[in-house]
Formats: sequence, structure tokens, C-alpha cells
Amino acid sequence: MVNALFSKRMQELMGERYEDFIQTLDQKAIRSLYYNTLKADKNTIRSFLDFPVMESRFNPDCDYYDTDQIGKTIANDLGLIYPQELSASLPALVLAPKGNKLIVDMCSAPGGKSINLLNIDHEEGLLVSNEFDYKRASVLVSNLERIGAGNVIITNKDTSSLAEILQGQADYVLLDAPCSGEGMIRKNPSVLDNYGLGNIQKCAALQKNLLDDAYTMLKDGGHMVYSTCTYAKEENEDNVAYFLVKHPDMSLLPIDKFPDHGSNFYSWGSAVARFTPLDQTEGQFMALFCKHQSAASFKPLRYLKTSDQPLVKKFIADQLDIDDYYLYCFNDRYYLSLRPLIDLGDHVIRYGIFVGTLKKQIFIPEHHFYRANILKDHYRKVIEITDDEFSAYRQGLSIYRWDLPNGYYALFYHGYPFSFSKCSDGELKNKYPKGLRY
Repeated sequence: MVNALFSKRMQELMGERYEDFIQTLDQKAIRSLYYNTLKADKNTIRSFLDFPVMESRFNPDCDYYDTDQIGKTIANDLGLIYPQELSASLPALVLAPKGNKLIVDMCSAPGGKSINLLNIDHEEGLLVSNEFDYKRASVLVSNLERIGAGNVIITNKDTSSLAEILQGQADYVLLDAPCSGEGMIRKNPSVLDNYGLGNIQKCAALQKNLLDDAYTMLKDGGHMVYSTCTYAKEENEDNVAYFLVKHPDMSLLPIDKFPDHGSNFYSWGSAVARFTPLDQTEGQFMALFCKHQSAASFKPLRYLKTSDQPLVKKFIADQLDIDDYYLYCFNDRYYLSLRPLIDLGDHVIRYGIFVGTLKKQIFIPEHHFYRANILKDHYRKVIEITDDEFSAYRQGLSIYRWDLPNGYYALFYHGYPFSFSKCSDGELKNKYPKGLRY
């Protein structure tokens, strides 16, 4: 039964479409997946799917699906897909970053919108993917590693401290803010268990602070998307109005990505967009902003100091045919990037690609080093594994190639980097992370 307060508020919002909307809440939530086109085109990825899909609306890089086993598919293991609700993929589509620019995803976990941003930008820019909650940040790391993200810095920071470092520097900012979650009722009916104005007002207040931090980071001429997965006007239109009054050098831009989505645009003409289950999605609100030119001046960014650790560089030279790269070290952990990286101070989880750890003058490589999209064509020692070997390796078993010299090898499956192994007398020892095995 729908909460009475929620029902009353939705009647006011939806008007004559209210009855149709309420009926959708008793329907099964529609599931969709996002294609990681950094690795392959959509049709190629579809060939790896062993379940049917159906074309979705609004985002050509998404399809609808209906299976409970998507997390155990080959396509998922290879990082070719990311299970993501369709409307959640749309804010990045609206922001549309491009070129060698700085992109900030302020509240990133579990990682879907960061994955969207990297795909849209073709990983040409540098993405700062931030998540304040440490447990959620760990999930973010896992998902970005699985899809092979390389041009990314993953942080676990308060947005105000991130804004202080990145004052006026970000070309693109995505703020998908924590919210009351009304748009997720079909997926999570418990949202209505403790539904009330108090939580909505609490969320709205937090969102105002986050909006101010987003403004601080954004450079003159930069673009920003504010989004939520709720319907509450206090968290959506009211916050947009607050933001425009407080920051008169910001303006709304029309959202023109969805020409067949006319009936769910609200306020300011077509400058904000609201999606509901009536659109074969879950709930999503979006507003697109641009920052005007101003006379403000900001401190230049600081860049990280590189490392010249000989053992690590020897390992990289043995594994990659790349000479021009940046190597960084933190707490005996080594990271590689093909571009200089910004120094973001403390609470940084990943700087680019995690190469490995140096322990007592022994270098231990990491899984991430052998998953990165931007390194795919640069591994010197590659083994293309068979179907049977792939199945065995996913279970944590060794595989055998008696003719191989000892050493580390990148493992590819159907041409995609999957994992790595250390060969010892013909045995390819299993290095697939235990949490991913089955």
C-alpha cells in the first residue's frame, strides 16, 4: 500500500498522470545494462551475452535484460557490461564530457556514472571519482577496476576538502546527490517504511552544501549536472532555484538529448528533466548548468612527484612496450599513468593504474595492472587462454603451458585482458582475485 503522504505529494506533482504512475509502482522494476564501449562496440559485446536483451529508450549504450545471473556471465567478468538502471546512465549523457579535460564525479559509488563518463569521454580526460563513504568507495574501486578504468583518480574525501583543492579547475562536474530515493521504490519498497518530510528536508539541506562545493570546483565556462533519483521538489526544482539565486554566474542550459521525452519535463521549459516508471525507467531528475566567465583567480593545481624506483621500472619494461609514462609511489604501492596526475592530498585510494607493491625488494604485481583498457595493446607477454582454461581460472585453478619460460604473463580471453599469472615450470599459478572466483 502506498504511503498516504507520498501519494498526496505525487498527486500534486503528476497531475492527470497520477493514476498511471501509481499503477507502475506495482510492476516489476525494469533491469538494464550498460555496454562498456571502451573495450568493444555494442554488437560485439552482445555476442558474448547468453541471455536475450531488448533495445532501451533514451540511451543507445543500454539494453533491457531479465536474468538473475548477470553477475556470473563472461561479459561481466571481462568488464564488457555494467548492470545499471537506465535512467541512472542519463546524467552522464547530459553532461557529455569530451576532450583532454578534468571531470569530477562527486558522489560516485557504486561507480556506474563514472563508467558512463569514461565511456562518453573515450577516456581522453582525467576523471576524479570521489566517494565519501569508505565501504562504498571500496565497491567503487572494484567496479572501476573490473571495467578497466585507467585515467582516473579514486578518492574517499569530504567534498568540501576536494573543492578546496580543485577550486575553479574542473571542466565538468557531475553531482548525483544522496537523496530520499523516491525514484527507487520499485526496486526498494522499504523507501516508504520511514517516509516523511524530515528526511526530505535533511537531504535537501545536504544537497545545498554539495551544490556549493560543485560550484567551487567548476571553472569558468565549465558544465555541471545536478541529479537525484527522487521526485521531491525540495530536493530538485527548489534546490535548482536556490542554486541559481546564490550563484548568479550560473545558468541553466536546455536538455536536448531526449527529443521523444516531452511529457515529463518540468519547470524552466526544457531546462530540467524528470524521468519516472512511465518512461520504462526508474526515477531520475537532472538539471544542466554552465558557469559564466568571471574575474575570480584560483591557485594552480599541484602535480604529483614521480618515482624512479629501478625494480618497478624494470618490471614495467619487461611487461609493457611503453617508455613514456608516469610512475608514482605511496606507502610502497606503485601507480602508473600515461599522463601527469594531480596531487589531491590525503584520502586517495587510487592514482591511475595500480601496478603493484614492493615488499622487501620483491615486486608483487596487481590485478588492475592487467585489466586497464589503455594498456591493452602494450603488454609484451600475452597468453590467449582457451574456454576450458578460462573456466578453470575463474574457479581459482592453475592452468598449464609447459613450453613457456618462467615469469609474469597477461591473460587474454577472446582478445580481452582478463587477469595475469606467474608461470613456474609450466604451471600458470592463479592470480585471479579470490572475491571474483566461482
